[in-house]
Amino acid sequence: MKRHVGPLGLRLLATFVVMSLIAACQSQGRLTVVEPGGSQPPEQSAPDSGGRQGDRKLTVMEGSSGPNDQQLKVDGTHRISAANIEAWLSEDEVRITLTEMVKAATETEEPEFAYTTATVNLRTGERRELSKREIQPPASQLVKEQVSPDGKYSFVQKWRDKYTADNFIKNLQTGELIPVKGDNYMEIGGWLDSDTYVLAAGSMQGRGDVRLIASDGSYSVMQIEDEHVESYLSFGASKGRIYYTDMNHVLKVIEPGQTEPVHLIDHVWSFEISPNGEYIAVTTTAESAGDEGSELLIYDASGSLQGSLIGKGNLISYVSWSADSTKLAFDVYSENESGMNGVYVFDTASGKVTWLAPYYSSVHPAAHPVYPLSWSPSGKKLGITTEDKESLLVTQVVEFR
Repeated sequence: MKRHVGPLGLRLLATFVVMSLIAACQSQGRLTVVEPGGSQPPEQSAPDSGGRQGDRKLTVMEGSSGPNDQQLKVDGTHRISAANIEAWLSEDEVRITLTEMVKAATETEEPEFAYTTATVNLRTGERRELSKREIQPPASQLVKEQVSPDGKYSFVQKWRDKYTADNFIKNLQTGELIPVKGDNYMEIGGWLDSDTYVLAAGSMQGRGDVRLIASDGSYSVMQIEDEHVESYLSFGASKGRIYYTDMNHVLKVIEPGQTEPVHLIDHVWSFEISPNGEYIAVTTTAESAGDEGSELLIYDASGSLQGSLIGKGNLISYVSWSADSTKLAFDVYSENESGMNGVYVFDTASGKVTWLAPYYSSVHPAAHPVYPLSWSPSGKKLGITTEDKESLLVTQVVEFR
């Protein structure tokens, strides 16, 4: 859990240095310039944080048209000062961590912060501080719980110590928690189908096993012959296929029963498979004419490009699918202020990209999130946490119509 609020510029610089080490080919996408506020002005905007928003054109990437040719509509925003979202408890209630500076930084000492856990009802604004008894164990003890496509099982992973974890298959109909034997050192994987979870277990020596875990807790080890993999850092599964990137940043796919993967996409920095398994959001790195950058594209499960690129800038981060797979949120940082800057949402139904900065940021260029973007269970609300001069942090929850 993040416990220090530092300058955003340092974060972007550090990440950008890493990104600039990877070279790729710059693909050509079509830019569509849209005047902000022409069809849908913000109903509620964030208070001024000390900056001023100028008359700036909104630049978006436009994908292929779908049955719905309208951009996303925003009903309004909910502001939560001095806090970030830890979890959604329901569609209207969130658990937050409040951050307060108790001692300012000096030339020789770091600042000191105090943290409080609370719940907030977005409809009523009611805020309630949680007691120590109510606070759940640290998130590091429950790394993830992933529900199977049919909703009958979930894969649960709990850390035993800093390096090893215990795994379980949970029967969501009976509540039974079935232990899965074998240590593991990584937390990446996904449901191959409704009855099989695939886990890249990792190892202190070598890349470790790839395990096909059945719903009864038993598993078999899958053999993958790939000399270009030292460890599985980007790894996922969906609809009977396993996806991963190798040390050369090539996205590959393989199916159980095969030993050699198929080459899909070059120059991949990261990828996110949609919860329904229909799409893969791929962030690629690019270097053209001395300029390093990043692009975001959508592929189907077989690796075919869907439409044109939807995001482009010096750095693309915090890529996040809504639970219903209808929307993809992401942040773009561009040194060129006329380029894409801020948080955007791609709508899979229309193929349109909507710029959200008018709804959560009052500064120019747009403020960038300092915590992962957080979707509500229905995918109709998105939490965006940025730095704030007065309250250190501010979270704006954007509500879609």
